[in-house]
Amino acid sequence: MEMQPDPPVVKKLRTLLDAAGVRYRIVQHDEQLASAADGVNHGFGALEQMAPTLILRTRQGYLAAIISGATRLSYRKIKQHLGLRDVSMASPAEVLEVTGAEVGAVALINPGLRTLVDSRLAAEDEVFGGCGIPRYSLAMQAHELVSITAADVFDFTEPRNP
Repeated sequence: MEMQPDPPVVKKLRTLLDAAGVRYRIVQHDEQLASAADGVNHGFGALEQMAPTLILRTRQGYLAAIISGATRLSYRKIKQHLGLRDVSMASPAEVLEVTGAEVGAVALINPGLRTLVDSRLAAEDEVFGGCGIPRYSLAMQAHELVSITAADVFDFTEPRNP
């Protein structure tokens, strides 16, 4: 695949990561990777390292919840840990409004949005997630993801059923 110049969204992400001194890789690929399984099939790594970013709606505002591809979200654990009554998945229109990205391409890093990182994902070395635009993926160290997003790290997932 011929490398194209970075779109504005990717340039902005690079600027943010460079300013923070974070080690990362942005990978451009031919097709859109819309799921953790797509990332594994594309050769990025194990399912545990895939890091989908889910946007959640609460009465206090929106949250970015980053989980491991080998798990699924537990609303009960999030509500309990954060002391919330209502937590739900944001609609595709809300995700676009809040992040500027379509569902399936939401960036790992969303400045200004409170971020949660599941403890299973935080235990991985390198993680792979979105850049905010289709056909681009971000690879970085899990501990640096937690640091740059000032994430609240706790167990808020459950293993996926096989």
